[in-house]
Amino acid sequence: MNILFFTTIPPDYLQDSILIGLRQLSSNNLIDYPQKDCLYKNNSSEDIYGRGFTLYNYLSEINVNRKNIKERIINKEFDLIIFSSIHRQIDLLKEYYPLIKKTKVVFLDGEDHPSLFGYNGRYWRNPKFWFLPKIHKRHLYFKREFTPETLKYRYYKIIPGFLLKHKFLKNGLPISFAFPDSKIIKEFPIKEKLFPEHIVDIEIAKKLGKKDKYVFDNEEDYYSDLKKSKFGITTIRAGWDAMRHYEIAANGAVICFKNLHLKPETCAPHGLNNTNSITYKNYGDLMKQINNLSNDSYKKLQENSYKWILENSTKNRAKQVIKIIDANSK
Repeated sequence: MNILFFTTIPPDYLQDSILIGLRQLSSNNLIDYPQKDCLYKNNSSEDIYGRGFTLYNYLSEINVNRKNIKERIINKEFDLIIFSSIHRQIDLLKEYYPLIKKTKVVFLDGEDHPSLFGYNGRYWRNPKFWFLPKIHKRHLYFKREFTPETLKYRYYKIIPGFLLKHKFLKNGLPISFAFPDSKIIKEFPIKEKLFPEHIVDIEIAKKLGKKDKYVFDNEEDYYSDLKKSKFGITTIRAGWDAMRHYEIAANGAVICFKNLHLKPETCAPHGLNNTNSITYKNYGDLMKQINNLSNDSYKKLQENSYKWILENSTKNRAKQVIKIIDANSK
């Protein structure tokens, strides 16, 4: 399959994990356009959010022909075209979308905000956005922060939410981040302590005397600390999905997710529950659950957490996306 994958210069965890996964599938001839420099080895990642851990400086350079993209779209060279961060790709949409005829087009939306492309205040207030194509009506639209608010924004927040509970968005599909296969542990490491040095929940960090800001300057030390820890703490960030969830599980620790029970079912991350993680409300609740956890129960959580991260590898996520696209093309 010949794939044209429109990128953005800034990092985007959804875009970047899907791009890595697609590159791993040998059956694809993939062109990232423009080249996503921060994903490739020997590129600086100092200014990247998260210090460039996990996804960045990961891909090896290969010979990719990125010339004459416009003419190649017109000549239908590509079997699939992906706009991978649509809220940031309005100029690309305006330039290339009118040229695309009878080619499968898919949109990724990894924004923390629940609204679809074209359906929040940014677009409503500016007349130049009023006539953008309603892409979710015409093409598959994978959205990470897919919540009940998504429907409300779709109807311009005019229709009360209780009237929308049985409605679904045409072509709207949930999706989440993914983690590079080669960075997932092959066997469980020896655990030396309960928690890592970096705790993103401020309450827990203060109680444990840990830091809630960046602790490590390099990925190796960060992963090593997680490997030594039985548990890793995570919370909702700007959105519910965060790369930290995956980093914890990939290094053999059990995810402790604050208020996970409040996450909408349709919203990423998907598949986390009380069989593979701990959901807690506060420090007291967390420590009570941990103290009541038997060795066998911990082992079961750890094993199920490992199954979860394998299912959420970059390669598997890319396979899932391609499978859905193929199924909807028939």
